[in-house]
Amino acid sequence: MRETVVLLAAAPAHKGRAVDMSCVQSAFSTLFSAHWAKGTACAVLEWTEPGDPGILARKVRSVAAVPGHLTLYLVGQLMLHRDRNTLYLALARARPSTLQSTGFPLHALTSRLRRRPAGSTTVFIDLVTDTEGWRRVRYQGFTLGPGIRLYGVLSPPPSRKDTAAGPYLTAVAEALAGEPSMGASEAHGRALTAASLDGRVLIAQEPLLRPGFVPLDDPEPGAAASVGQGRPVPPEEPAGEGPPLADGPILRLAPGEGDDPDPHTAIVAAAQDGRHAEATAAAAVWEEAALRSHGPGSTPAVHWLEVRAEVAHLSEEPALSCQLWQAAARVRLDVGHGPAHPDVVAAVDRAQHQFHQIGSAHEAWQLAPEMLSLRRQVPGVQKGALESLDARVQHLEKAVRAAARPG
Repeated sequence: MRETVVLLAAAPAHKGRAVDMSCVQSAFSTLFSAHWAKGTACAVLEWTEPGDPGILARKVRSVAAVPGHLTLYLVGQLMLHRDRNTLYLALARARPSTLQSTGFPLHALTSRLRRRPAGSTTVFIDLVTDTEGWRRVRYQGFTLGPGIRLYGVLSPPPSRKDTAAGPYLTAVAEALAGEPSMGASEAHGRALTAASLDGRVLIAQEPLLRPGFVPLDDPEPGAAASVGQGRPVPPEEPAGEGPPLADGPILRLAPGEGDDPDPHTAIVAAAQDGRHAEATAAAAVWEEAALRSHGPGSTPAVHWLEVRAEVAHLSEEPALSCQLWQAAARVRLDVGHGPAHPDVVAAVDRAQHQFHQIGSAHEAWQLAPEMLSLRRQVPGVQKGALESLDARVQHLEKAVRAAARPG
């Protein structure tokens, strides 16, 4: 099965329901019947208003293990469990007081999708949050993992008398119905143009640890290179500057099959399995080789710097991850990328997300000046990002001063 397509529509069935999914379901029903349902190389699944989180967990586990490409369309409601500070997908019987047993934790979906090969999963979301959840995703961002292509919108809770109608996914389905071979990013762009999405958080994240990373042209040392798809090749190490790459830590992480193993999936798998030192060492080896072959500021070098940042994130080292993302953003700005360049914006957004996760006030305070400098230089597209950063820095300043007082 080369392609698996899933529509997951989940929302409470009681008065707490904030989403009317009839338009979305109708649009996807037309799309499925007209195109994908007739293809023998495509499996189409509809999970409509599930009520049992255990059954949904088994379905997610099963579909995440299927080889080939997986496209997941997710529409519904998110609720924040206040005590656990965890986002849940609100199922049919979900209520704030019983969310732990009646909702589906978002990290359960993320953990399954992250086990899939990098670049093999595309997720479109159209989700309405509760008040606490909206505050969290607005200021901390939203992601499902480094290897997942993620597009969509997150919406604040509607007024009590209104329900959201999933305008984004409806527009995506209508765009694909007219042109089924359309790419994911183009469908996302068409939906943003067709639907009125003011006041929502817009998401467009390409896989960072994507397979097949290779410059289209071999750049001169110190020059930036464009990135394209191609066979996965390790950077070459110049003669006389140490042992070949195959003798380094990357050999232990390589799949061991094929002539040209891609290191990204193996590095992510090592970090997720708790082999953080191995993953860190392997990414560092590839970054060093990229620096030697292509020079500082080159696309391969900054790419592996960003890989190291993601490994630090997976290793639950937010301070290191923030520092590396800051470095990546600064390098991109120094080589001539503008403040609105998508890669610069993504690096600063990820740096701020990690900054908010740092538990130590002392560590966060050390990174605060560069974080503020980058955010002021790169405003990004997320409303309130600078305001939330300012508030965090002010809180840190008070904490640091209090800790410095004698007695």
